[in-house]
Amino acid sequence: MDTKKKRLLGTNEKVFWILDQKTTTHFAVATEIKGITADHVWRDALDKVQQRHPNLSVQISGNDYTEVYLEHVSQCQIPLRIVHLKENESWNSIAEQELSIPFDITKAPLARAVLVQQPDKCIFILLSNHSIGDGMSAALVIRDLLLVISGNSTASLAPICSLDKLAGVSLENSELNVKSVPEYKSSLPTRSGIRVIHHSLSAILTKKIIERSKYEKTTVHSALSAAISIAMREIDEFWHEKPLQILHPLSARKVLDIGDDFGLLINMITLPCNAAPQDSFWDLARSVRFSVAATRNTEWIKGDTMATQQLFNSGFDVETIEQALHQGTEHDILLTNLGQLPFASNFGHLELKSLWGPMVLTPHEASQTIGVATFNGILTLTLTGIKINQNLLNVVEQILEKECNTTLSF
Repeated sequence: MDTKKKRLLGTNEKVFWILDQKTTTHFAVATEIKGITADHVWRDALDKVQQRHPNLSVQISGNDYTEVYLEHVSQCQIPLRIVHLKENESWNSIAEQELSIPFDITKAPLARAVLVQQPDKCIFILLSNHSIGDGMSAALVIRDLLLVISGNSTASLAPICSLDKLAGVSLENSELNVKSVPEYKSSLPTRSGIRVIHHSLSAILTKKIIERSKYEKTTVHSALSAAISIAMREIDEFWHEKPLQILHPLSARKVLDIGDDFGLLINMITLPCNAAPQDSFWDLARSVRFSVAATRNTEWIKGDTMATQQLFNSGFDVETIEQALHQGTEHDILLTNLGQLPFASNFGHLELKSLWGPMVLTPHEASQTIGVATFNGILTLTLTGIKINQNLLNVVEQILEKECNTTLSF
């Protein structure tokens, strides 16, 4: 796609476009940065990084889901709100407020940012519509910002293709008699009652989880899934009878050898997570790893994309497709994990201390999102939702501490 033109939305991009017709599904990533930089320096750096990533200058055009496009718009500046807080004053309420405000997807850009200045540090929050990006994309943009502020240059990237094309799936549609989407409502109502809680594990516990997961032939992500499932059962007896449904966004970057582009580069799979009475914690973690590992190949990505694409090629009206997508993405927990981020800590006079999120809203108001990131030896957990359990992250930590301290069997 030339930056002066437009391209068809890919299948997963179209999923979020459909869901956004009725509610907001955007996301945020936040970073804590030690050191102070003037507001105008952040503004200039954000402008430069926006030029690097073409998807940060697009809007969505078209009302017929067979012909809906990402359209490049020149001279559209990412909004940057500046907030000043006292020392140790929490940024949670700012993230909650921003997550409640929908994007007008017909007007570029489909991203905005908040800079929270405090006496000796700042918090930078990047928000994006989900049709144009994902959590890792936001983390990479924040890294690029720090590189620019510290005097480094970043080359402009070519426009990113849809995941369909990257995986070798055609986007061509058959001739369909499809009802157009009603004119997009740019004034979607705000979502009230959003809560954000962030929590970090100690460096000691983070190291234990990484090492024990490796020893048990599983992953940190799978161990977290097991801990969340057990925590929900401890908190509420309802989950004794019903298996917890966990939605896992799965990055395609490594499988498809995708670089540092800003784009929607994930597939999703929902897996039940419920331990049988005879299963140990690590048995449950290994079962999750086995299921997730089956998706880590090009053929699975192609098959999943084509299966969703068939829904759009069915000739159903938009209301039917929206209902099918709502049902197909139903979950209790969204566990979105950026993994171990290979970023530097020092950027000139600034030090990247931690990264929080992704904070994601889903169409399912009863669901809770747990965003995970590991940076500089610290694992962070961010809980987002409308109906959240305020003690969930503490219970998850207690379970991980217990299981990582059990005696190893040789």
